[in-house]
Amino acid sequence: MADNVNPPSTGNWTDFVTPKLVIGVLIAIVALLFVFQNTSTGGFHFLFFDIKAPRWLWLLGVFAAGGVSGYLFARHRAHVVSKK
Repeated sequence: MADNVNPPSTGNWTDFVTPKLVIGVLIAIVALLFVFQNTSTGGFHFLFFDIKAPRWLWLLGVFAAGGVSGYLFARHRAHVVSKK
């Protein structure tokens, strides 16, 4: 019985470009366009903190936090699935 073996790589760019990668790149480009179009100063109020910084910096931080949390959830999910 054959295991799930991937065929050998031919070295073409089509071996590396997947629909998931294309969608991820498109989302990143749209998010970065949105970030760099919002360059005015914005404020952030949390508990007793009142911080003012360029709005693009806030948006980039939120985008990065979303990317990191998505990566961690995917990594955790892969770890849980591999234990089954």
